[in-house]
Formats: sequence, C-alpha cells, structure tokens
Amino acid sequence: MATRFAKGEDPTEILQFNFLDSEGRITKESIKSALKPPYPAKYYINVLLMVIALLVFLLWNYGIIQGTKLGFFCNDPLFSHKYRGDTVMPWMLGVALGIMLPGLYLTVEWIRQSNFEAVFSIEHIFEFYVYFKHYMIGLVIVAGVTELAKTIVGEHRPHFFDTCRPDTNLNCTNGTYIFDYTCTNKNVAMLDWVDASRSFPSGHSSISWFTAIFCAYIVQSRLPTHKAGTSFKVFLFAICACMGLVCSLTRITDRRHHWWDVLTGTIIALFGAAYTIRVLHAQVIILHRRIISDQMNFGEDGMKETCETCIVRVSLPLMEKFLACLLAQGRRLRYAKYFFEFLSIIMFGPIVRLEDFAKSK
Repeated sequence: MATRFAKGEDPTEILQFNFLDSEGRITKESIKSALKPPYPAKYYINVLLMVIALLVFLLWNYGIIQGTKLGFFCNDPLFSHKYRGDTVMPWMLGVALGIMLPGLYLTVEWIRQSNFEAVFSIEHIFEFYVYFKHYMIGLVIVAGVTELAKTIVGEHRPHFFDTCRPDTNLNCTNGTYIFDYTCTNKNVAMLDWVDASRSFPSGHSSISWFTAIFCAYIVQSRLPTHKAGTSFKVFLFAICACMGLVCSLTRITDRRHHWWDVLTGTIIALFGAAYTIRVLHAQVIILHRRIISDQMNFGEDGMKETCETCIVRVSLPLMEKFLACLLAQGRRLRYAKYFFEFLSIIMFGPIVRLEDFAKSK
C-alpha cells in the first residue's frame, strides 16, 4: 500500500538549502536566492566535519599520526617480494572515479529520456546532486574506515624488506622475531617506509568496489530494460565489475597487498555501499514525491495549468506513482473508485494523462 504524505514532511531536507520558492516550486531564481549567504548553520557544520575528516585522512596517510609498529620474522617469504610499482596508480584511480559516475549517470539519463537536453533540466540536475552527495559521503566513510584500519593494524606489505631494508646489524636468523628495527633504505622517501607497513586492508579495493557497486545500483534502478535492452544493461554491469576486479586484483599481482587485504577491502566496500544505497533509495523516493507534487499544480477547474501529463517514475512502485498523482490533485484515496483507472495505466503505458483523473474531486 502506498504511503501518504506525512504532515509537515519536508522532502527538501535532503538538500543543503531550501531551493523552493514561495509557491513550492524549484526555479532558477529560487536557486540563486538560496545560494546567497548567510547559509544555514548545518551547511557550516557539514563543511567543518568534511574538513576535519580530510585533515585526519591526510595525517594518517602521511604517517604524521603514528600507527601500530609490527615486527617481523627474519626472511619471512610473505614480505620478501620485490617492489614492482602500481599497475593502477592512485591518480589513475582518482581520474576513473571522477569520470565514471558522472559519465554513467549522463548515459543512463540520456537513454531514459531519449532527449539529451532533458538530461540537463533542473529536475535531473538535482537528482544527480542527491546521488553524487550520497556517493561522496559513502566514499568518505569507506576511505576513513580503511585508513583507520591501516593505521591500527600496521601490517607489512609483501615488498616490505625491499622497501624498508631493516638494519643489517641485527642478529637476524631464520625464525627469529624482530620487533625493534630501523629502515635503512636511502633510495626511497620516509613516506615510503611508512607506506610499506600499511597493507591491511586494501584502499584500492575498498574504494574501487564501492564505486563499482554504486554505479551498478544506478544502472539497475534508473535504466529501464525495455529502453536499453538486457544485453546493454549486462554490458554496463560488466564494466562496473571489471573496474572493481582490475583495481583490486592488480594489487595482488603487483605484490602491493596480500590476498586477505584485498578481500577485507572488498567486504568494507560491500557494507559501505549497502548502507549508502539504503539511505539514498529512501531519500530519492521522497524527492520524486516532491517532484510529482510540484508538477501537479491545478487551477480551479481541476486541470493542470503548466503541463499536460504526469510522468510515471521508474524508481517508484507503479501503485505508489498512481496514488501520488491522485494525492497531488487532493483526491481521497478510494481504491475501488480508481481501480479501473489504475488498470488503464498498466495497459496503456508509462504516461499518466491527467484527463483520466479529471472527472471529479
């Protein structure tokens, strides 16, 4: 059964600002007005929290905040591999993350709308804003958990001996556990010494798989199969999966991580993506209700003044879309009365024409 609009419910609370004008519509003028200072207090709080999170991330990443220092067994084969560099460099991962989500979203919306200009309407820009905001929040959470685990655990990378070259004056024989040591490799920077003991879990794995799962959710939730075709959707899913696989598995082949580091990073990504998608899905439904309500401005004659049709949204259940249109007209929910009209929606396509609902209030 569809959910009624709660009294006092403000769907715009998912946005940083109130972009609605006095008539409850989103316009260019209302956007400009909302973006003028002074900003809401919650905006400054959110910015402050993001700055703090970024600073802590940098302090962890550059070893300023010291983590756990683990020892090692002499000549341990797990840490005796040569340093090979990165197949997927950090900047390459950053570029992929910056291009993949917007590019995929634009592609999906272009296929849905069959009109490239409609993709850049105010409505769809705000929908992308909601998706991107939740993606960034989820990404920060996943990256933060990963960096915290790296700092606390302090596990050595497979190329630890080659990068660090512990003090050769130690009486190091096979099977001896060394706890107190000093790196002596002058051919690398001190940051590389710190990085050599930050193997668990894999940051490449957690970040790439989080992005891959989030992009797959966009494809599944926003791209109708009857418009794109099953093969094309599977192709997009394969691209998302390949991104996660390439970024994570190359960390093992490059001897930058152990296999359990990559597995743990993937698990962190799964939990982070599941939570982000759960929160996002609930708020996208609220946003779509707001959009449907804004599209249903009726005059005294009960007909819509500004446009002729109410577009049924793919991400809402069909019955809820139907009832949302009725609610926007101020109708009472008498299911039997509108049963045949609901059947006509199922039979005659995704466009709900208001003439079908204009018989009586």
